Amino acid sequence: MREGVVSYRSVCTIAAATSFLLLASVSAYAACKPSAGDTCLIGIWKQTGGGAAEWMHEHMKMAEIKVQATKATITFKANGTFSTSKVDATSQVQAKDSPMQMTGHMAAQGSGQWSAADGKLTLCQAATNAKGTMQLKMPGGKTMNMPMAQTGPSEVTMSYTCAGDALSTVQQMPMGSPMTTTYARVP
Repeated sequence: MREGVVSYRSVCTIAAATSFLLLASVSAYAACKPSAGDTCLIGIWKQTGGGAAEWMHEHMKMAEIKVQATKATITFKANGTFSTSKVDATSQVQAKDSPMQMTGHMAAQGSGQWSAADGKLTLCQAATNAKGTMQLKMPGGKTMNMPMAQTGPSEVTMSYTCAGDALSTVQQMPMGSPMTTTYARVP
């Protein structure tokens, strides 16, 4: 799921001391071929732990990060397509050694194709719709505006385990240990 990427870029921007107010709508489309695979994945899964917000909190030590987000669901269909629920997130990031502060809100949803084999899950994000607002306050109260980074079609491969009503994914990340996300099957 792509919400972590936008949040990660935001934190990196803060570390670079760039101020901005983010107001954007992003839509991206790609042509990917459905493949599917492991039938254990078919169904609706609700995130129960881990994910991008938790990973940032653990690995972005230059700032205090507070994120409130809806727990996302992802639906894998037998025809090799997937879709996510709308993820609604509010964040606040306070630099530890500076009066800089970022507040933001983002809503995102995606869909595409999936395939799974040999413990590897590949998601080809073919369509993304994300909207957000963000403001960074600099020392002295100064703010700057900057557009949201455009996201396009993407493909990510991660390790996974699926058994019964439990799914866990492990995605390699820059700057530190992998990001683990856990899910429970929605009946």
